[in-house]
Amino acid sequence: MIIQGTNQHADVREKADVVIVGTGSGGGTLGAYLADRGWNVVMLEKGGFFRAEDFTQREDEAMAAFNGRRGLDSTIDNAIFLNYAEAVGGCTVHYWGDSFRTPPDRLERWRTGHGLDWMTPAELDPHWDAIEGELGIHITEERLLNENNRLVRAGCEALGIEGAPPPTARVDCIGCGWTQFGCPYNAKTSQLITTIPRVSLAGGRVYSDARVDHIVVENGRAIAVEGTLRNRGTGDERAKIRVDADVVVLAGGALGTADILLRNFPDDRVIGRRFYINPHYFVWADFGREIDNATGIPCAYVVHGFRHVRLDDRARYAGGGYIMLTNHQSPGIAAAMLSSTGADHMEHMKRWHHLGSLMSVIDEENPGRIFLGEDGIRRTEYNVKGVDQHKAVDYLKQASRIFLAAGAKEVWIPDVFGTVVRTEADIASKIGLRSVQPNAQFCAGSHLMGTAPIGTDPADSFAGPTGEAHRVKGLYVADGAALPGSVSVDPSLTIMGVARWIAAGIHERSGRAGS
Repeated sequence: MIIQGTNQHADVREKADVVIVGTGSGGGTLGAYLADRGWNVVMLEKGGFFRAEDFTQREDEAMAAFNGRRGLDSTIDNAIFLNYAEAVGGCTVHYWGDSFRTPPDRLERWRTGHGLDWMTPAELDPHWDAIEGELGIHITEERLLNENNRLVRAGCEALGIEGAPPPTARVDCIGCGWTQFGCPYNAKTSQLITTIPRVSLAGGRVYSDARVDHIVVENGRAIAVEGTLRNRGTGDERAKIRVDADVVVLAGGALGTADILLRNFPDDRVIGRRFYINPHYFVWADFGREIDNATGIPCAYVVHGFRHVRLDDRARYAGGGYIMLTNHQSPGIAAAMLSSTGADHMEHMKRWHHLGSLMSVIDEENPGRIFLGEDGIRRTEYNVKGVDQHKAVDYLKQASRIFLAAGAKEVWIPDVFGTVVRTEADIASKIGLRSVQPNAQFCAGSHLMGTAPIGTDPADSFAGPTGEAHRVKGLYVADGAALPGSVSVDPSLTIMGVARWIAAGIHERSGRAGS
């Protein structure tokens, strides 16, 4: 049952086996797993509930309706745009559907660095197999590659750079191109149309517009959560809600989970200390003619050839440490990204249909942090710095080479200096560290991770290897916040796999029938 908090006027008191705060990749996956096995599940979602007919494909309406802070969230210096969703279905409502299994080398890092011995392909593959079957995940078919995708592929092939279409979560996609504003055709297999209905059909209750403020702890154990049901339009309180449960799971995303934990455990020195975002810089290419840059799916081709860092013979950074995603951005978002003004900006936007685009996913080594300001509002601090700046510069150069090899007339680095490259000599002379200083160009983060990580060391992790908090029994973290660090690819399937593994452990230890 979906219960829209915006329509409630009476206080609510629920009793459940498990209460899950958040309905996205982690919460939806965990909730469906337990509901399928007979658990009495209640889910609380801060954002609203939207159906396919509510997704108008208008960027202004979508950003205001279900993007966090109405699509206006950023770091404290406004240097980085934070892109996330608040809606039933979580970030899968607006994600592109890219669905990568965690690279084995990253699992090894988490095993050796954080004591997570269970993080092996053998342990996680059965969970990923199940999720991929449930969501219809498959390699993107050729028909969904638009011309931008094909041009990037041609540039990579000309230069001998590794790339491929990604695994994607969608069934019978018509290729409208506007998936980041919600799928009005129910083709993208988000949690909204997959796991959440399973919870509902099993008798679970899913409350939208529900803001959780307080975790009730008695004798060192989490026993309930308390919060308010809100008017979706004004944010005003409609009613209070309390859910008592044997198990409390936080899955509100790296920002939402950290926000709740910081308010409830202000003395904990791990919460929010590490905040990973996989910084996204954008390179634009003008092909001097109209290209199809909008249909298909935004990312139908991924450049993998630079994922691993290269070092020189003195162990200094020499390149790599990122992947690239083909993408298209809607006109309004593209207009915000391009740094020109006035008549120049108008001329650039007139060429929108001429533009190809690539986006970085930088595997950062220097995370930011999340904290509560003196006014009690959650804030984020993040600077692309150190070797991560060098990774960003290398990305700008390699993306430019790919587009020039594909036949672009010129490549735009959307920095405040108006950098344009047309030749290899331009790449060498014009692209440097000045382009990646804070606020020198548009930068975004949408792969949000690591703010309440799992691990064996309580001084370095909020929760233990099972996902249960070190210091509070019965309290679990099962979303991007739980990941120990950057995944180096889109983390959605990693979060789902980890959440399903945590759910299986909760079920096994419960001693219930079938466990």
